[in-house]
Amino acid sequence: MDSLPTKTDFWTELNDIDNLINEPWCIAGDYEILYSSERRELSTSLPQQNFHKWISEFSLIDLPIPNLQFTWSNFRENASCSRLDRCFVNPEWMLKLPKTNLTGFSRPVSDHCPLLVNSSLPIGDPTPFRFENMWLHHKEFKRNISNWWAEEVSSR
Repeated sequence: MDSLPTKTDFWTELNDIDNLINEPWCIAGDYEILYSSERRELSTSLPQQNFHKWISEFSLIDLPIPNLQFTWSNFRENASCSRLDRCFVNPEWMLKLPKTNLTGFSRPVSDHCPLLVNSSLPIGDPTPFRFENMWLHHKEFKRNISNWWAEEVSSR
């Protein structure tokens, strides 16, 4: 009979995946482990220590959730609240998508908050198009426009 996978199996599998690709990647979900980049003294259990080790080894960036402090609650009278849901990105991700951010939403049904990873490709400062009417009177204008339109443009 096969045993259930452990968190250690999960970290090992992620390690194997990271070794296969050298691309930006993002992983989000319910880790069911407390983590605080500021307070490392919380990592007392072996799963927490492995979690911290995994984050550290891959230089992962824990995306903040500006609008939420917690992502989980047991909804009891003396509620227990934690941030169990997280999104981690590797440094390559942040180089390609530096404006990535995380937004949390209210939890109408689940005991976990849904999270939205929002990223966009960086767009450089747009160069404004400028047109001077005097160009219309330039003797080479029509020929230059025809040549420019015929040129093949390559993407960056």
